Amino acid sequence: MRLVLSCLGVLMQLAIPILGKSCSIPTAKTINGTYQGRRLDGWNQDVFLGIPYSQPPVGPLRYRWPQSINESFTGVRNATEYGYNCREYKSAVLQAHASEDCLTLNVVRPSGSHDHLPVLVWIYGGGLYTGSTADPQYNLSGIVKVSQDMGQPIIAVDMNYRMNQYGFLQTPQILAEGSSNAGLLDQRLALRWIQENIAGFGGNPRRVVVWGESAGAQSIAYHLFSYNGRDDGLFRGAIMESGGPTGAQVQDLSYYTSPVENLTRTVGCVDAKDQLACLRGVNENKLYGASPQTVWNPLIDGDFLTGYPSQLIREGKYNRVPLLTGANTDEGFAISGKPDTDHDMIHNAMLWRMYALSPPTIRRLLELYPDDNCNAPPFWLTNCTFWPDKGRMWRRAANIGGDAVMISGRRKMCELYTEAGQDVYSYRFDTLLYNSNPLEGVKHFSNVAFSFQNITGLLGPSPEYDKHLKLARSIGMAYVNFVYNLDPNPSSSGTAAKLGALELPRWPKYNLASPANMVLNASGPFVEPDTFRKEGIAFLNSHEVARELLS
Repeated sequence: MRLVLSCLGVLMQLAIPILGKSCSIPTAKTINGTYQGRRLDGWNQDVFLGIPYSQPPVGPLRYRWPQSINESFTGVRNATEYGYNCREYKSAVLQAHASEDCLTLNVVRPSGSHDHLPVLVWIYGGGLYTGSTADPQYNLSGIVKVSQDMGQPIIAVDMNYRMNQYGFLQTPQILAEGSSNAGLLDQRLALRWIQENIAGFGGNPRRVVVWGESAGAQSIAYHLFSYNGRDDGLFRGAIMESGGPTGAQVQDLSYYTSPVENLTRTVGCVDAKDQLACLRGVNENKLYGASPQTVWNPLIDGDFLTGYPSQLIREGKYNRVPLLTGANTDEGFAISGKPDTDHDMIHNAMLWRMYALSPPTIRRLLELYPDDNCNAPPFWLTNCTFWPDKGRMWRRAANIGGDAVMISGRRKMCELYTEAGQDVYSYRFDTLLYNSNPLEGVKHFSNVAFSFQNITGLLGPSPEYDKHLKLARSIGMAYVNFVYNLDPNPSSSGTAAKLGALELPRWPKYNLASPANMVLNASGPFVEPDTFRKEGIAFLNSHEVARELLS
């Protein structure tokens, strides 16, 4: 059953005020046929929901790379409902409307007649195992509305892609067939669909910027390093929030031997002569019910991914585009346990992502990350050395873990792309959410409500509401400027005040001689030197250690 939404239902799902009395009927023509969308009178926008960009990946196409739609249709098809969510194992709400037949995308545009508008494409995160475009946290109408208010309208697009075992099951048969990393190829096919069809919605395929957070930003990094860095003209710039090519695990086939055996045994395929054919014939609900707990990751397949990012960096095999990239102050908040000793600290910091570091690497990390957390972000901690309920080494472990997984990759991409002659703009998001635990700080995902202008939905009302709203508007404006000009700075002064936003300082381009971040703090944004934990992060970014972290 598809998620059926009336005109009123679409408005409610998108959390958009209903100001108009009726819905006009926008249409858009693609190469396969014409779609009818839905008008959002309250925000003067048109939405086109649930448009398929691939053949359904079911039956013999289960686990395969996505296949382009190979038929046209006459008449006008409805695009007024979200498509099915892709199968995942975290959210009961998303699973209530989930199916393997889920490869659809959504388009949000300002209402009216447009031509050659820039395009912003969102790729959601969730560890490559959970997520959906229908998640209200990812409502694209907010960023489109900012662009309308600025007089710089954009079109926004997002896509569902296969996750967990459906997009990243790794077996010798799948590798030999050439079907590994199907979830990433879903994203790539959606980007190709945008190139072929976005003009029919009023967009410019030559002015596409991709945008992702966490595993979404990690996915963008994989696209930048795919096919030995080949530029297929799918996008001209990238916004990467809390994710990149380092800190993400790229396993080899041996890692998946036990999980594959567990899966095939559970569904009755372990003794099949052709296990892959057997898996493709398993009933959808039975396959989902097997619920494999493994976190399936991308694989070096020799085609899409020809090597580890650390290796491809050394060989110069990456697509060069301007970047806006950043991370949150406390990306390592997820460190668990109560580390009180050096051993506890390293164990907790690395177990977070199942890293296995060599003894020399561990010894060097202990030297480079001393038991002193008072001279690096977060600066607002009143006691930066010890918390009885967390363990004496907790903050130290959180810094190592956060740097290894997120912050080192952000700095590496800044340095790499600046050295390659690209314009790079870096940020550190440093705004505590209302009622959040100060010890956990500005943790992973804290920034997303601001990027999506979802302050009312997720953060308000609160005493900090006005400041947070103004910062959200500033971030939205910076993103729109980047989509237009590949530069987050406004073309003229005074715009922020007119739109109720904070006035950001001039956002400097990243410079290897004096690297700097824009610090996005609701109490007052500022520019800082990007030199905190310099030696430790440089060590994590060294080829030898990066190889340990990625395998």
